[in-house]
Amino acid sequence: MKKVFTIAAAMLMAVSVMAGKKTVIAVGSFDSAISVDVDVEDQVRQNVISGLSAVEHLQLIDSKDGLGADFLVTGNVLSYSVTRTVNDKGEVYYKTIMSYSITATDLKDNTSVSETFKYDGSDGFVSVKYGFSKDENQSMQEVYKFIGPDMKRFAFTNFALSGQIVEADYQLDKKGKLTECYITLGSDDGVAVKTKFEVFVGKMIAGRTTKSKADVTLEVVEVVAGDLARCKVSGKEADKVGAALEAYATNPQTSLPVQVKMIPPKNDGGWGQLFK
Repeated sequence: MKKVFTIAAAMLMAVSVMAGKKTVIAVGSFDSAISVDVDVEDQVRQNVISGLSAVEHLQLIDSKDGLGADFLVTGNVLSYSVTRTVNDKGEVYYKTIMSYSITATDLKDNTSVSETFKYDGSDGFVSVKYGFSKDENQSMQEVYKFIGPDMKRFAFTNFALSGQIVEADYQLDKKGKLTECYITLGSDDGVAVKTKFEVFVGKMIAGRTTKSKADVTLEVVEVVAGDLARCKVSGKEADKVGAALEAYATNPQTSLPVQVKMIPPKNDGGWGQLFK
């Protein structure tokens, strides 16, 4: 087993290399089609805010122009309608369908990404992706429940929590496989015990920086500080990651740090639980 430096050095390096900070999100104004009522627009916006607020590595602020935020999220409710149908037994059913788009603008470079969400059965979930109820009010409210889970997925896709493995106090076994390490993320970033991360190893090729995903998973076993957590390591390429850490710890001028990216949780009541 090998140790490099001390835990005190690890903590100092974590602070100096990459101070932990939640991604700050501002939810701005929403627009809607002429046929969409203002109260529907407000409901969509409030559910977007609630969905993003449930993601622990994000910090939402009240700033419609994005001042003080990393990203500005805006939206547009494209359609919303309720239809009444009667089946062969004379039973009345109401069906509510809705579509809206979300745009996230990176305020550092003014780039943006957009996604449209359609709750109309067009994605194959004919009996699920719209409000379907004998009660009209329940039908109208039913479609809103999908916004929260979809915002979690949107957040983990577009506001990914990323950091790096600290090149200090990591542990290798006799075969050079990484078994334990620290990452530059902690409680300030919403990291908790059992949070998992995927790992990316970087290379310099022809003067260009490239990175590849390693077959390795980190799982947090202790949150040490606001910007530091201890992780156990598993995966077939733990030796590859160990070698990359050794190279960077030895000569950071010619090697690259090992990056980590949070894996979305599967059991937090988010989109993975949508159809339970």
